[in-house]
Amino acid sequence: MKRYIIAVLLMLIVSACGKMPINGDLDGRWQIMKIEYVSGEEETPERAYYSVALHTINLMQVGVTSQTGNMEYTGDSLFVEMPVSKIEDLLPFGMNDTKQRFGVKELTSKHLVLQSDYARLEFRKF
Repeated sequence: MKRYIIAVLLMLIVSACGKMPINGDLDGRWQIMKIEYVSGEEETPERAYYSVALHTINLMQVGVTSQTGNMEYTGDSLFVEMPVSKIEDLLPFGMNDTKQRFGVKELTSKHLVLQSDYARLEFRKF
């Protein structure tokens, strides 16, 4: 009986150490498939990604740039703050400010659509 209790306690301790996703389907790496600006222009960035984990967001374009910031997901909104980034470095990611609010228009395990007052972004889970 003591072995059983020890085994159960050990399993609980080990499983409590891992960081669990807190943002549901939003957590993970998302590839930007299309950016549609409010001006009507469209862009298809090459190898550009948003990576979301816990309260951190990483914007990266392979071989070009990587930006890290803070985020808060409330279910219908995604608030992103990029405190050390420059606006010109964020433009390729559909952001026109270091603080951006996105409306979460669609979120499934494979598809994401974000809308700001600047652009509409479509993603696929990578």
